[in-house]
Amino acid sequence: MRERLNKFRVWVIIGVVAALLIFWLLYQHQNNLKRSAEVRKTDQLFSKQQKSNGISESPISKQNSLPSELVIDVKGAVRNPGIYHAQASDRVIDGIKQAGGFSKKADRDKINLAQKLADEMVIYVPEKGEEMQVSAGGAPGAVSGQQGSTEMVNVNTADEQAMQNLPGIGPAKAKAIIQYRDEHGPFNSLDELTDVSGIGEKSLEKMKPNMSLQ
Repeated sequence: MRERLNKFRVWVIIGVVAALLIFWLLYQHQNNLKRSAEVRKTDQLFSKQQKSNGISESPISKQNSLPSELVIDVKGAVRNPGIYHAQASDRVIDGIKQAGGFSKKADRDKINLAQKLADEMVIYVPEKGEEMQVSAGGAPGAVSGQQGSTEMVNVNTADEQAMQNLPGIGPAKAKAIIQYRDEHGPFNSLDELTDVSGIGEKSLEKMKPNMSLQ
């Protein structure tokens, strides 16, 4: 009789422990569900607050999508002038090497070989005795449309004053470019500038040799 009573007590204890364990697991599960709901609610509130404040992620993602492979046009006193592909980390010297290097008539002293390349950039190498104006920054002009007569302008970072260094760009158009850039994020292509009010394809073609994206 006493042995049966002891077994009964053991089973009762086991049952109580099992019940407590089940209750604890259910309690933890409910807590996890509640925390997940709170996190989702916080994320939704944060997202709504961003939208109400006019914050958009598109300029950031757009900036990250800037091309890593560039297309450049190498002209003038090089062995093999033409269109070449380059990397965003390349310099003018790398572009000239792709074009076979300098020709015998090349005037190397007028080229800024350390200048970083940009998409749709034109590299013009003058011949010895050929006149090339120095850019406003004081460095020899390695990149140009008309033999380096105008300074290169980065349309993704330039202010209104710098924008006006571009041919055909006055205060009004410079302001329009910057306003478009602020609203839509950095330019991914120079052709995108035709979306700016007042800039057509002909105007863009005149400016392209003196514009960069990086």
